[in-house]
Amino acid sequence: MRKLQIIFIIIVLGIFFIPILKFNKNSTLSEEENRNLAVLPIIKEYKIKKFFIDCDSYFEDRFGYRRELISLNNNLNKLIRKNNILVSSKAIQGKKGWFFYRAEGNHDDFYKMNLWNEKECSDFKNKIERISNWCDVQGIPYIFLICPNKHSVYEEYYPFDRPEGITRADQISKIFTELNVPYIFPRDFLISKKTEYDFPLYYETDTHWNSQGAYLAFTLLKKEIESFFPYTEFPQIEYEVKIEYSMTTGDILPMLSVARSKCTLPRLSPAKHKDSDFYTYVKNAGRKGVYTKSGDERLPHALIFRDSFFTALEPFVSPLFSEAEYHWKQFSEEDKSYVLQYKPDIIIFEAVERYAPVIVN
Repeated sequence: MRKLQIIFIIIVLGIFFIPILKFNKNSTLSEEENRNLAVLPIIKEYKIKKFFIDCDSYFEDRFGYRRELISLNNNLNKLIRKNNILVSSKAIQGKKGWFFYRAEGNHDDFYKMNLWNEKECSDFKNKIERISNWCDVQGIPYIFLICPNKHSVYEEYYPFDRPEGITRADQISKIFTELNVPYIFPRDFLISKKTEYDFPLYYETDTHWNSQGAYLAFTLLKKEIESFFPYTEFPQIEYEVKIEYSMTTGDILPMLSVARSKCTLPRLSPAKHKDSDFYTYVKNAGRKGVYTKSGDERLPHALIFRDSFFTALEPFVSPLFSEAEYHWKQFSEEDKSYVLQYKPDIIIFEAVERYAPVIVN
């Protein structure tokens, strides 16, 4: 009996210590989840509460055999949970083969627990007003684009009901309206359009919109761009769609250790043409920068500050400009000198809904 107790203790200690011994402290990027791993926080730069929260994120991202243990946990949950919903701190399984991102404030946003108080609204308003005034002084047209969270467009596939009432994005939209600055938040437009298609506008297994969803948002963006350049003849490109499917596509699946789930992949391409007939990549380094040229010098130059949601917009936006430079970051004071050096004809500030509070810093 004592021997069995010792074996049990050894097994338990192994379960606790092996993930620590195999701790991943060197990696910076999770290729499976297409995101940066949490970094080790420095206590002097933090308030105590946030320090411990970030420590928890750091350990959660890097403990040994992370994917295997998450998979084991999910399998155990499937055995003991009546509803068989897979859930982790980063993602949750929805209805009818849909999966949703929960991290980076998405959970709070879905349940509308992240609404701003009066001071937070005022601070954001002052920030947008400061940047928009600076652009006006420089004589540079600009557009703010907020890309809707997936659960904002397809909340019916979330495993739980969303509360009634306004969202933080509604508060942000109200601020843009009060300031009378050019902005686009195509949530309601996408909701109204999604019933016209027999395929979704967002990937079922990914955090992002697909080509069709991006194209619909682009049609609004294009109208706004054209309003700044009424005498410019922009290319009018017709696109055709081809539907493909994948069982392994999607950045959410690895978050739940799901190996296979069906994902719809609409591919939009110029009718009877190739994308390269309308623009070329001078630089295509993703996060390290993208630079395109259309070959038509009569078109304006654009400078775009963006996140990952703009990747699907690039093929539609690039033909509108003689050259377009995409920076995978949000605009800050330090970028002003580069803007004045580059001298763009227009600036686009883009962020997905969950990052909207820092669309400019």
